[in-house]
Amino acid sequence: MTLTSVHRIGPQERGILTRFGSYVGTMKPGISLSFPAPIDSVRKIDVEEIRTIDIGGTGDSERLMLTGDQNIVDLAYSVRWNIRDPELYQFALAEPDETIGEVAESAMRAVISGVTLDQAMGAQRGQIEQEVAAMMQSILDSYRAGIRVQGIAIKQADPPAKVVEAFKDVSAA
Repeated sequence: MTLTSVHRIGPQERGILTRFGSYVGTMKPGISLSFPAPIDSVRKIDVEEIRTIDIGGTGDSERLMLTGDQNIVDLAYSVRWNIRDPELYQFALAEPDETIGEVAESAMRAVISGVTLDQAMGAQRGQIEQEVAAMMQSILDSYRAGIRVQGIAIKQADPPAKVVEAFKDVSAA
């Protein structure tokens, strides 16, 4: 027989308590009690785990972005994030993981549109990463997503594969 009214919440977890499907409260780490199922249910959420979403890559035409000097750059980057507020994360957005990816792409496009191709591929990567993280956090806070953006890491910033040879010829000249 399964005991459904005693819950052990780990130190890195929070328990989202719902009663008949409606939010009742958030359980802190330790042992907590609730009414038995199906009256109450508890979903444990790890709030300290750093999650990563990888976006873009070679050949992914949806990740081609236009720079401020009207060039196209093929970007691959990752977003590191964790849950700041389990209640908001659970209930404010229908698809939080997909929303984070879309917000990341939107913020990256906005920042890349203000820099040149050389800046996107070169020394301003760190500044671009910081600007994208700050813009993402602002947007996610306005959505009340309950998410904290830990950082952005640009893994690849190259001209599109179809023009790499021409780009190398121009760079060599």
